[in-house]
Amino acid sequence: MSMRKPTLPRILLNDVSCMRNAQQILRHVNGSVHNGGALVLKGSNNDSGKTTFLRMLAGFSRPSADQILRNGHDISQSGTFHQYKLQLNWLSLKDAVKEKFIVLDNVQWFEVLEGKHGFIV
Repeated sequence: MSMRKPTLPRILLNDVSCMRNAQQILRHVNGSVHNGGALVLKGSNNDSGKTTFLRMLAGFSRPSADQILRNGHDISQSGTFHQYKLQLNWLSLKDAVKEKFIVLDNVQWFEVLEGKHGFIV
């Protein structure tokens, strides 16, 4: 009988909080995304923290409390962050190649352009 270790989540949020302009935007966020999983963010159109959260996951800003782990490693650590950024694609609405492309088409186009083979979370 073999005992298999449970797989680490691709992304793990441990009690993450974030401040912007001395204001608490996100407070005590916990969650995980495993391979093949999806992350759904819901909130009002203004100031609910969705973009701040995504920017934090992308490494553009850091949590003010606790950590974000990628494959069990804290993304704020320089070596881990460098590897994370090599596999990460950030695509905002302003960056779209063609408006008629779906999001996946744009992501794949940028992956080819940058020579990356990342993952979609």
